[in-house]
Amino acid sequence: MLKKMYHLTNEGANALHRASIWMTLFELACSCAALPVLYVLYEMLQVYTGKMEATTSAIVYIVVSVIIVAICFLLYKKMYKVKYIAAGQENNHLRMAVADKIRKLPEAFLSKKDLSDLSSTIMDDIGTIEGVLTNSVAETVGGIASGVITIIALAFVNLKLALCLASCLPLAAIAMGLSHTVSGKTHEKNRYLKLNVSEGIQEYLENIKSLRGSDTMDVYQNNMDHRINRIIPRLVLFEFLSGMCISVAYNVMRLGIGFVAILGAKMLAGGEISPFVFLLFLLMSVRVYEPLSQALETAGALIASSVAAGRINEIVEHPEMSGSSDFEPQGYDIEFKDVDFGYDDEQVLSRVSFVAKQGEYTALVGPSGSGKSTVVKLAARFWDINKGKIMVGNEDVSEIAPETLFKMFSIVFQDVTLFHDTIYNNIKIGNKNATRKMVLKAAEDARCMSFIEKLPNGIDTVIGENGHTLSGGERQRLSIARAFLKDAPIILLDESTASLDPETETSIQLALERLTKGKTVLMIAHRLRTIENCDCIVVLEDGKVVGNGKHEELMNNCKCYQKIHNYQRESNV
Repeated sequence: MLKKMYHLTNEGANALHRASIWMTLFELACSCAALPVLYVLYEMLQVYTGKMEATTSAIVYIVVSVIIVAICFLLYKKMYKVKYIAAGQENNHLRMAVADKIRKLPEAFLSKKDLSDLSSTIMDDIGTIEGVLTNSVAETVGGIASGVITIIALAFVNLKLALCLASCLPLAAIAMGLSHTVSGKTHEKNRYLKLNVSEGIQEYLENIKSLRGSDTMDVYQNNMDHRINRIIPRLVLFEFLSGMCISVAYNVMRLGIGFVAILGAKMLAGGEISPFVFLLFLLMSVRVYEPLSQALETAGALIASSVAAGRINEIVEHPEMSGSSDFEPQGYDIEFKDVDFGYDDEQVLSRVSFVAKQGEYTALVGPSGSGKSTVVKLAARFWDINKGKIMVGNEDVSEIAPETLFKMFSIVFQDVTLFHDTIYNNIKIGNKNATRKMVLKAAEDARCMSFIEKLPNGIDTVIGENGHTLSGGERQRLSIARAFLKDAPIILLDESTASLDPETETSIQLALERLTKGKTVLMIAHRLRTIENCDCIVVLEDGKVVGNGKHEELMNNCKCYQKIHNYQRESNV
């Protein structure tokens, strides 16, 4: 069960089993430590009542005690080593497994998740699981196992007293089982309230420049203060509810000590048991509940971790976008055949059909919200469509593994993603096998060298998180340099020169002509003057194709295109 719940490897599950066995042996060895005390008390009692004289040397008790302590130390050391190494390895495996899974998930899943939500799962939730594997699993299993074994062993000495000792355990288990029912939903709500705070902090840091330039800084900070204050009473409530269940279970279980003392005294007075047996059960009743009490506390952590495990399971068990890695296209035409697509209940595209031919420029135009970006992303299989077919080289993209398909595409969108690394490494993402000479050539073709040469370390300059030290145009040119370096047969463009000055735009357009020669180009156009010479222009309106052809044709027979063209011409006057 733990293996499935926490997505453990076979090696990790086996290591935790071994740690639990070592913990059980440690607890049993600790129980054996009560035996020298028992014999000392029994001998003292016998001497006190005059039934015998002291015969055992104190040295014997000391030697036996030292041996037991040494055994306990070695057992705990072995358990500790196995447990912590296994927990560390499983934590690393789980983080990488979740990160790798996210890489394979469809955009439909990722688009519903906030960045802080996913990062919180990888860092916080997996950290919670690591803590449970480190501090709870072996202790819970070892505590329960050693307690049960000790009670079974005592049953061979006296069944009545052993049953009396175990009589409260079912009630304690029921009280502990209620912990998840009573506090589970509160813990889950607390988790999302914490996530809400994390999202707010991330948003605050991302927009701090805008907030400084406005009069809303105090308002935003008060809002964050409100979010944080909402958590406090719920955290107190969770601790109270979970603590109450553990406390009830703890105290109910220890009632067994009183029951053993009362029943044992009665049996001793009636001559049913000897003083030795009575002392044995008194000492062992205290000792047997020690690991069981610890197991109750650690079991509480296991129950609480179910929320974190559930969030991880949501990612790990979500269906991947699968497909064949064998892709042998017949050319690189992109064809949409009666494609329908929607996000949940919102219909975005309806019966979209067109062909973007290899060696030609195909432009997508239309009003905001008409579905242009969706069409481009569907071509690269960011999502799977609801109906129809999308073909690349006469191959259905739904049957091709996304990572195999992505190798065929170079993508340049307006929203450029850069890494906190050097310019060189940011460009090399386009082709990990590229040489330094190839990277420099790509940077030159994308007209990046004009600003790279002004930086302190040139192309080896670290540009900060998401390239915040660069201008929008410079960041976009780096994105274009990646496309040059990848040199894929299909190019997807989203008005890739929109953030550039006129002079740079002209040089980039010339570079893009070299990059796209003989390739399939599907581009989103916001400014019609940039695509008047395109081979094919597809006009979208409300998710439907309302025009398809060259500029002159559309100006004659497509009202939507005419409207957009006239509006832009008037706005440029």
